[in-house]
Amino acid sequence: MISVLLFLSSFVSSFILSFRHAAIFGFVLYQVIYFFNPQNRWWGSSVPDLGYSFFSVAFMALILLLNWSECKNNKLTQLPSFRWLYFFVLIYSAVYIWSILPSYHMDAVIPLVKGAIILSIAFKLCTTYKSLDYILYGYVIGAAYLGYYISQVGRNSGDRVEGIGMVDAPEANGVAAALAPAAITCLFYFWRNTSLKLKFPFVIAGAFIVNALVLINSRGAMLGVAAGGAYFMWRLFFAPVQRKYQKLTVILIALAGLSSLVYVVDQSTIERIYSISQESKVDESRETGATRLVFWAAAWDMTKDHPLGLGRGGFEINAPLYIPSYINTGANRNRAVHSSWFEALSEAGYLGFIVFIMIIFTSFTMLRRSKAELAAPEFLDDYFKVVCIESMFISLLLAMTFLNRMRSELFLWCVLFVACAYNIYYLRKLHLTQK
Repeated sequence: MISVLLFLSSFVSSFILSFRHAAIFGFVLYQVIYFFNPQNRWWGSSVPDLGYSFFSVAFMALILLLNWSECKNNKLTQLPSFRWLYFFVLIYSAVYIWSILPSYHMDAVIPLVKGAIILSIAFKLCTTYKSLDYILYGYVIGAAYLGYYISQVGRNSGDRVEGIGMVDAPEANGVAAALAPAAITCLFYFWRNTSLKLKFPFVIAGAFIVNALVLINSRGAMLGVAAGGAYFMWRLFFAPVQRKYQKLTVILIALAGLSSLVYVVDQSTIERIYSISQESKVDESRETGATRLVFWAAAWDMTKDHPLGLGRGGFEINAPLYIPSYINTGANRNRAVHSSWFEALSEAGYLGFIVFIMIIFTSFTMLRRSKAELAAPEFLDDYFKVVCIESMFISLLLAMTFLNRMRSELFLWCVLFVACAYNIYYLRKLHLTQK
C-alpha cells in the first residue's frame, strides 16, 4: 500500500508541478515512472493499467510546446556530447543492415532512438540552475524508492536480490549500476544543505540506496561508488575555494560514512569485496570474476574479423569461436561480453566504439569548462554541483566497465546532466543573472 501511495503521489505532484512551478517536472515524472516501474511490481495491479512511460514522454513534449518561448534558447547544436550521441545513434542504426540478428538488433535500436529523443526534450526543458537541481532530486527520489523496495524484498536469490529491475535493467547488476551514482548525489546535497531538516531527507535516501547496494552485492557497483565517492570527497577536501571548516566537515562525513557501513555490511558483502582481489587472475579450470577478461579478449579478436560490428547479440552468437576451448567459462559460452566498452566495440565496430568514447570525452570536457566558469567563492555550491555530476559519471562508467550498459537510461541521464550544467553554467551563464 505504501508503494502505491508513493507512486500516485509522485505521479500527481510531478504532473501538477510541471504546470505550476517548472516545465522540467515533466522529465521528473519520467524519472519517477522509470524507477517505480509499476507494470513489473507486485503492487502494479493496484494502479490503473496505463502506458505510463508513453504518457510521460507525450506529456514532456506537450510541456515543451507550452513553454517553447523559454525553452527554445537551449540549443541542442551547441552540445558536443549530443552531436556525438546523435552520430552514435546513426551508426548503431546502420549496423542493422549487416547485423547477424537483424530483428534482435532492431529491438535495441528503437529504445536508443527513443532515448535520444527523450534526452533532447529533457534538455530543452532544463532552463535554470534550479531545474538541474530538480532532475537530480528526481533521480534521488526514484533511486531511494527502489532502495526501499529492495529492502522490503530482501535477498531472494542466495546472497543477491533478483526480480527488482527496471525496464532496461531487469537483472540485479544493472539495478546496482543505476543506483550507484545516486549515493554520490545524496552525499553532495547532504554537504550543500546547511540546515539539518534539509540534510535529513538525503540521509534517509542515502541509507536506502546504500543498503540496496549491499543487498544486491554487485562488485562493479561497489567499485563505482567507492571511486566516485572518493573523487568527490578528494575534490571537496583540496578545493582552492572552501567554506569555513570545509576540510573538517569532509573528515567528519568520511568517518560517519565508514561508521554507518558497520550496520549495513554483512559477511556476504565482505566476501564479495574480498573476492575482487582474489579473482583478479584468470583461472582456466573454473569460472571466476576474472573470466570476463577472456570474453573481452574474444570481443577484440572478433572485431578484427568484423570491423563494422555484428550488432546486438552478435558477440553472444560468435563467442565460442573466439574463446579457447581449454578455458572453463561456466555453464554457457554464448554469453554477454560484460563490459560496455567491448559491447560498443563488438556491436558497433571500430567507428561506433570511437564515437561512444567521444560522447564520454566531450562530456568531461564540458564539465571542465563549466567548472572553470564557477571558480569563484560566490559560486561554490554550483561548482561542487558540477563536481558531483562528474563524480556520478565516474561512478557509473566504472560500474559499466563490468556490465553491458552502453544503451542504458542512466548513461543517457548522465550525459543529460552534464549537458544541462554546461548549458546553464557555461553557454548561458545563468548563475550570473539568477542568484
